[in-house]
Formats: sequence, structure tokens, C-alpha cells
Amino acid sequence: MDQELQRYLNDHLAGSAGAIGLIQKLATTAEDPAEAAFFHSLERKVEADRALLKDLIALLGQSSSSVLETAGSITGAASRLKLGWEGMEPGQLGRFEAMELLALGIQGKRLLWLMLAELAPCVPEWEGKNFTELELEAINQRDSVEELRIVAGRDALLHRDRHQHPR
Repeated sequence: MDQELQRYLNDHLAGSAGAIGLIQKLATTAEDPAEAAFFHSLERKVEADRALLKDLIALLGQSSSSVLETAGSITGAASRLKLGWEGMEPGQLGRFEAMELLALGIQGKRLLWLMLAELAPCVPEWEGKNFTELELEAINQRDSVEELRIVAGRDALLHRDRHQHPR
């Protein structure tokens, strides 16, 4: 496998490692059970994406980079420290910023699937992988997080109860 492609896949794998910790924190600090359930479901989906990335790398005769995964986990932990300082509970700036970071990460995942769809015809090992379906799932995930991000932004930046502000 080309070294740049391997690095690209491993970079996304590392980013997803950081996303898992962020999603877990959002789930545990959610006051609304439906929101907590959403984040638990999202965590399972990101874990499935991570497994697929590892499979794609393995299909090319390589292994994932534990160094990059560890770096992603450390970066995620550092981000959570900063966000935690600002507060991760509903109504706090850290929660809003965490959702914003998560939405950006999911958009990055969407772009990953778009790029891999473009490369797939040149990578016979990936035959049968439906990157278009993965991109559509990423769009749905991003849009769902975006709805929560808007509410969290109102709560944090206007310091008002989110139930007072219908969308």
C-alpha cells in the first residue's frame, strides 16, 4: 500500500479514537435519556467505522498504527480536559464546543468516505465496499449532532433554558 494512503487511513483512525472519548463524555453528562441514548448509539457507529478502517488497512496488507491511535487518544483526552474546564454539563460552553468539535470530526469522516469512494476503483482489495452508503450515514450523523449543537449553543451562549427556544 502506498505510504500516503496508509498514513491517511491511520490519521482518520487516530481521530476516531479521540472522538470515542468525547462521545462517551457527552453521553455520561447528558441529562436527557434520549440524548444519552443517541450518543451511546453514535459511539457504537464510530466503533464500527474504526473496525472498518482497520479492515481496509489489513486488506492492503498493513496494520493500523498504534502510535497514531495513541496520539489520537491523547489529543482527545487533552481536548476533553479543556472542554471539561469549561463544563460539559448541559448549558455550559464546554458541552457546546464538544458538540461543535464532534460535528467537525463527523464532517471529516464524510470526506474520508468520499475520498475512498474515489480511490476504490483503483484498489481491488476494497471491491464491494459501499463508501457512498458510509458517506450518507456520516451526513445523517453530522445532521443529528448539528441539531443538538444548536440547542447546546443556545443554552450555553444565551444562558437560557433550551425548552424556551423552539427551533
